[in-house]
Amino acid sequence: MLEKRIGLFGGSFDPIHLGHLAILESFLSSGYIDELWVLVNPYPPHKNSLDTSYSDRLRMVELATKNINRCLISRIEENLQIPNFSFKTIDYVIDTLGFTEVYFCLGSDSIENFKNWKNYEKILDRVMLLVARRKAEFRLPSYLKMRAILVEHELVSVSSTKLREKLLQRSPLDDQLHSTTLEYIIKHNLYR
Repeated sequence: MLEKRIGLFGGSFDPIHLGHLAILESFLSSGYIDELWVLVNPYPPHKNSLDTSYSDRLRMVELATKNINRCLISRIEENLQIPNFSFKTIDYVIDTLGFTEVYFCLGSDSIENFKNWKNYEKILDRVMLLVARRKAEFRLPSYLKMRAILVEHELVSVSSTKLREKLLQRSPLDDQLHSTTLEYIIKHNLYR
């Protein structure tokens, strides 16, 4: 039996939106991975604060992705030392869980500051990057040419920051949030 090819896609998902879901589908249909693990970061090291709790963000991701085949919500980052940087998660998946074919999945907007990530060289040594193009004119930087694969992705322009502002103003968001996410936000009075 062949080993599963695992994709890791992390974020704060505050909240998860249709842009995130489109990227998940792009990674899954790329042919490079068998499963995509979505990692909701409990304490993102690059953010000072979040608008919602980890448990609320995790639940919204679970609800929004429950019908996406081969997409798993992983809670491994809950138990990793804080601050939890991406290289630590990758180390855990490879060294502790024993997976050898691991892809780190991210949007092209994250590549713009990838060289500023903690131990980015270690990430490149251990995994191949799958990059969903989020801007039509995006090109991989030369230092990533042999360590990254561009994934075809239909652009869905949604911003979590702008979504939170619209939620605060009680603007309609049916075209930007999965229905289960919107229902959860309303039911639990989030982003008010």
